[in-house]
Amino acid sequence: MGERRLPLIIGITVIIFVGIILAWAFSPGKRTVSAKLTEITDKASLQAQTELTHISIATGENYFGNKIRVISAVVKNTSDKPLRLIQVKMTFTDFDGKPIQESIQRAYDNTLKPLDPGAQHRFEVSFENLAKNWNYRIPIVEVVKTGY
Repeated sequence: MGERRLPLIIGITVIIFVGIILAWAFSPGKRTVSAKLTEITDKASLQAQTELTHISIATGENYFGNKIRVISAVVKNTSDKPLRLIQVKMTFTDFDGKPIQESIQRAYDNTLKPLDPGAQHRFEVSFENLAKNWNYRIPIVEVVKTGY
């Protein structure tokens, strides 16, 4: 009985392993959009197309005890076209108000369903190891690029 048990366990293990690989290979994941985007970077046009609200900051720790700051906001499409890409620039300042760190992040990605006119999307960006002379205030957040 013990002689037949080992091949049976090995066979079942191989079948489960192959099943997991096939499920992973054929699962619908993030698909990239192949169509070209029309990108807008003009500041006046960006202000007419988008609106940033509810900008906030939260603090937490990772497993190693490092502080993590999570900046979150809501971006609204105020244009007449569905937007497929929104990038924001976050500027952290020191106690004198001088910029000490900037980061450009995607607030809305072109792998998601287009953001329809009037629709809103909440996004979060995590930061670890910010500059020591940061003033611990919410960074200046502005939209720097959109795409449709």
